[in-house]
Amino acid sequence: MRTEERLLAVGGVHALESTEKCQLTQVEPASAVEDLGWKDALVVRARSEGRADLACGGHRAQLRFMAPQRLELVLVDDHAVVGRRFHVRAVARDGSGRELEIGKWTEITWLGDGTVALDGDKSAGEFGLPGAAAVQGFLASKADAVTIEARLGAVSGTLRVTVRP
Repeated sequence: MRTEERLLAVGGVHALESTEKCQLTQVEPASAVEDLGWKDALVVRARSEGRADLACGGHRAQLRFMAPQRLELVLVDDHAVVGRRFHVRAVARDGSGRELEIGKWTEITWLGDGTVALDGDKSAGEFGLPGAAAVQGFLASKADAVTIEARLGAVSGTLRVTVRP
């Protein structure tokens, strides 16, 4: 049986879900992960770099908790248009450029400048956008070039977006 490897971002709140009960074993160091004690799911906060084995019934995975070295922002939609919601996705990467899972309930701080504002509609996750936990909606009030910034722990990223009329 092949064991899957998952790279999880330090600072993230990760839902380790399966149809079967999940548990962590061999966590090194033990302080790397905090079990948040959810009743129906294994939800953990990655506190520091480390590793653990995850067992969900017959499924096994090796987890590596890694501090993000950079945060890339990507425009999810084809383009941004005045008065129409557009989405930006945060992608955490390690020092080798590998994508890290940010975590379903991770807090990311988002900022927009000029004429763009955060849109509180969380429909990105409902409609299955990839990496929806790290997707934020924005609305622009006029055509302009705007800068969007996101911060996850000690790393931040920026994206310049041209909003069309």
